[in-house]
Amino acid sequence: MRNKRIVIIGTRTWELTSIHMEYFVNNDANVVGILESPTEGITTTTSGGSSSKPIHVIAEEQDIPIICGKPKDDGIMDQVRKWAPDVIVVIGYQFFLPDEFLNIPPMGVVNFHTSLLPRHCGRHPGFWTIWYGDEKSGMAVHFMDSGLDTGEIAYKSYVPVEDGDTVDTLYDRIWKNDEPMIKQLLDDIETNTIPRTPQDKSQYTYNYVPHEKDFELDFRQHAQLLVNRHLVKPFKSYIVLNGNHFPVYECQAIDEPTTSRNFKLNTPYECDGKLVYMTPNKWLQIDQLMIEDKPYPALELAKEKVGEIKKIKIG
Repeated sequence: MRNKRIVIIGTRTWELTSIHMEYFVNNDANVVGILESPTEGITTTTSGGSSSKPIHVIAEEQDIPIICGKPKDDGIMDQVRKWAPDVIVVIGYQFFLPDEFLNIPPMGVVNFHTSLLPRHCGRHPGFWTIWYGDEKSGMAVHFMDSGLDTGEIAYKSYVPVEDGDTVDTLYDRIWKNDEPMIKQLLDDIETNTIPRTPQDKSQYTYNYVPHEKDFELDFRQHAQLLVNRHLVKPFKSYIVLNGNHFPVYECQAIDEPTTSRNFKLNTPYECDGKLVYMTPNKWLQIDQLMIEDKPYPALELAKEKVGEIKKIKIG
């Protein structure tokens, strides 16, 4: 068991918390207490659930005291002070930590954020990583300050973003890569030598909670990016036909470039019995749309809603 005292803050229903908590235990971290988030009001873009042990189960197995609440709830900060942590580690917690809380541990509060800060600060970074078509992602461990994910960086890990990734598959790839970084963090905590690198604030981008409009397929974007946006949250993306929204059930990029000036954006076409749309670099083929949560042939539905659709040849 290591000497420095650590308090961990997380959420029992999040895989982010569960898998990293196991890494800390497996590397002999001296976890003296756990602050668990209330689950009310928590938002997520993952499929939900966890295949790892929830933190309350790990706490019971390891005989670690655990409390549940928000930082300003009665008794929460007093209990954290009683645990006398040298450092606090946040691994998946959506509630704001005030300066009074951040000042409790002498070595500071570090947070695990699943993006390459300063890109994608804020909520749901995996969703926005895929939505914007980033080629790489990873984990940033940073010190917390009064800003939103703006504190100095301690460590980063890197993984590629792959076509077809969902939030779940991207996070899984990142988190499985994190145990060596946790071991390094624990070693540096013992010697009080956690590195600090200021973030480049000119590269700062902020994430908000996705709105319905974010799921409308924008045919000004490349076809493969639209496929990836569809997969990031299956059956949430949609197209508009005659003013009505229809969720996309299945779509794919057609590997033929757009070479003619005679096609129009946001216009449905028929090619080989399929519904297709032009994008700047390839064609997007929509195979099935959804009506009342059931798949329906996209071309047939489009003809019902907009009437005659021009037939074209691609390539």
